[in-house]
Amino acid sequence: MNHGQFYEADQLVEAVHKNAGGVFAGFRAAHAFGRIYSGTFKSTAIAKTLSRAAHFQGVPVPATVRLSGVSGDPSEKPGNVVALATKFYLPNSTVTDLIGITLPAFFAGTPEEFFGFESARALDPATGEPNKTKLLAYLVSHPNAARVVQVLQSQLAPKSLAQASFRALHTFRFVNAAGEARWARYHWEPEAGVAGQSVEELAKLPHDHLFTEFEGRLQHRDVAFTLDLELGEEGDPVDDPSAVWREGRERVTVGRLEINRPITLEELGDPEMMHDPTQVTDGIEVSPDDQIIALRRGAYLLSLAERSGGWKRRSPILAQSCPFQSAVSNKSSCNQ
Repeated sequence: MNHGQFYEADQLVEAVHKNAGGVFAGFRAAHAFGRIYSGTFKSTAIAKTLSRAAHFQGVPVPATVRLSGVSGDPSEKPGNVVALATKFYLPNSTVTDLIGITLPAFFAGTPEEFFGFESARALDPATGEPNKTKLLAYLVSHPNAARVVQVLQSQLAPKSLAQASFRALHTFRFVNAAGEARWARYHWEPEAGVAGQSVEELAKLPHDHLFTEFEGRLQHRDVAFTLDLELGEEGDPVDDPSAVWREGRERVTVGRLEINRPITLEELGDPEMMHDPTQVTDGIEVSPDDQIIALRRGAYLLSLAERSGGWKRRSPILAQSCPFQSAVSNKSSCNQ
């Protein structure tokens, strides 16, 4: 990370803290309120034709999932945007991350657009409300941001975290064993189907309702999501997470995630538990021209340093081929 990127990442973290109403020691700058669950991911037969990635070869791999709201204030209830961050534990004792969120797209394609939007929606100290004239002027000149704002005004909150559809927003390049490459976007789709409720209805429920409801489901059966790839075509933007692809893109299912139980950081042996959207693995690549994903990596590292009291160390989890035990038996989840 060069000096310019460091400065921008620092600005981003500062903006997130400002939106949350301050710094909450020991918590993530964003997605502060969340819980972690263990599970298993198994790819489909078509997955290895698209990528040589280790978790796309048909062998089940253990995974953890962190479900969360988006605010940096841990006391704030989740609303109509929630997130699912997955960490796949690969056979070579490394990990790869995938971060999904219930947004239709990101609201900025460059750092300049991000900070421009933050400035446009900043609260007026005199009124405690955004300057509507300033915000409207920004949205008129930035149609991608306007599209996201418009969708969020009517988007329902999830009825259950087991019934939400998550997007990774960024575009990734998938390379198979023959060296053939294809650009695609990730989608997590719930096997229980998508169901929503108004933000007002969710606000009437207890602070941790979405998590207790999710854990209630786990007492009876695993919660499952399928992982789909939306395949890009010639001319589709691959470096701008605010750009929406045209309808009709082919989608293929490349895997299935089964979530089985809550798990703790102590059990995992990974007290820092950072999810990094750029932490890919051989066979999957980020777009080198995507400025937002690069900015996110820097911001996550800075946030980690803030909440852990130091720069990211090599996690002990990476030295283990088997990070946690199966809920069903004493056998390692890595061997199942």
